[in-house]
Amino acid sequence: MKINDLALTSAGDLALTQPDETISKAATVMTTRNIGALPVIDQSGDLIGIISERDIVHGFSERRAALNDQKVSDLMTTDVITCHLDDEVNEIMAEMQKHNIRHVPVLDASRLFSIISSRDLMAAVLKETKAHFHTLGLAYETVR
Repeated sequence: MKINDLALTSAGDLALTQPDETISKAATVMTTRNIGALPVIDQSGDLIGIISERDIVHGFSERRAALNDQKVSDLMTTDVITCHLDDEVNEIMAEMQKHNIRHVPVLDASRLFSIISSRDLMAAVLKETKAHFHTLGLAYETVR
């Protein structure tokens, strides 16, 4: 199964942030949209980072009250692991596990297209597994 086979949020519907946005505003967007990470884009719309709940928690742990004065650029991850629409889901799951991350921006060519979470991938694999079991059950009944 490929990333393109998943039900992805299109770029026009993605929640995004910019590096000069406040951490408070980014956290509010994540809470309101019930998401765990925001792609960070520059003025031209290019992906330059990602900020996650984990980044904010680490920032709070290290900076305490000073967190209110922080910008997204102060806490975001700039070395972003990304994937492409034609990548295999299993390969991306392995990369997520290897790097201990839960969100991966999806690129179409070099442009941000969507973002996937480990939850999205687990749901897709579970759905595919159920379909395989159903097919195996039908095959078993046919040859029995």
